[in-house]
Amino acid sequence: MKRDSEKSAFYVFRRCLFLSKPFKTIQEQIELLHKRGLVISDYSKTKKYLLTNNYYSIINGYSKYFTDQHNNYIQGANFSEITYTYFYDKEIKYTFLKAILEAEKHIKSILAYVFSESYPTTPYFYLDYQNYDYKKNKRTVPFVIRQIVKIIDKHKSSRKSNSIQHYFNKHDDVPFWVIVDYLTFGDILAILKSLPLSLQDRIAKKSYSFISEHCTIKKTFTRDMLISFVENLAETRNVCAHDNRLYGFKCRNSLKYYPDLHDKHNIKNTDAKSSPYHTMIALQCFLSANEYAKLHNTLLSRFKDFSKHLHTLSIDFFLNELGFPPNWQQSNKLVH
Repeated sequence: MKRDSEKSAFYVFRRCLFLSKPFKTIQEQIELLHKRGLVISDYSKTKKYLLTNNYYSIINGYSKYFTDQHNNYIQGANFSEITYTYFYDKEIKYTFLKAILEAEKHIKSILAYVFSESYPTTPYFYLDYQNYDYKKNKRTVPFVIRQIVKIIDKHKSSRKSNSIQHYFNKHDDVPFWVIVDYLTFGDILAILKSLPLSLQDRIAKKSYSFISEHCTIKKTFTRDMLISFVENLAETRNVCAHDNRLYGFKCRNSLKYYPDLHDKHNIKNTDAKSSPYHTMIALQCFLSANEYAKLHNTLLSRFKDFSKHLHTLSIDFFLNELGFPPNWQQSNKLVH
């Protein structure tokens, strides 16, 4: 058995040696790009850029948009277009991330209020299995409680003063509205999905204060819609926070259809709703009109700037990669 394992490891090692690509100097990297038809206008500037930016991240991640089916660059494609494509991907991700962090703050606040309101005189109520829908979430609830216990244990004995330590020592209870600030968005989503349905309904209803700033409420914003929207916010947040490529990204699941919101943007029930554009639309349920206007206007500005640096492809190509329809800003008229 041991010999078979060693044999298998040896073959894997040999295969890795066979498949691995030899190291190339920056000069060799540039020559390879040039051979494939990429226009290099300034060799000195390109050398400096590749020295300070990972070749794999830039070329393997973003040059594919400028190549044909034979992996050669389309006529006129230049190195600066690739670098700007990379740069504006980062700028767009940062814009989304800032907005999602604001939404996260609001979601945490609403969750903390509704959950705490349900158990106003019970210390550490959030550590009690019975206060969750445990039957449907037998794995998630213990995980959530363990996470919270770890957070309390870590901070109550910290050398640096913090809010958990203060409430633990002074009041012998750490309110949930203190705990939420230490939870990740993933933890918040897990708690939200594990709550009794009646609490999920109340949290969804509290979102009306944001939704009403963007559209007239005629239909109920349901708990299923709430969880669907928060799931996609969390997925998009992770892509942005971990600096993965946003172009072409799709969430695992399509957003639940919310007529009051989606009809306003000409999005049908049968349409896929899993792109960054649909995440932007969903953010209207968790951002104020001013916060959403900032997101909208910043993205509009980034797209306009990006278009000035494109020569072989149009901005519409990249808007499509992000799920944005043509003239998207026309159906996103802001409430004043």
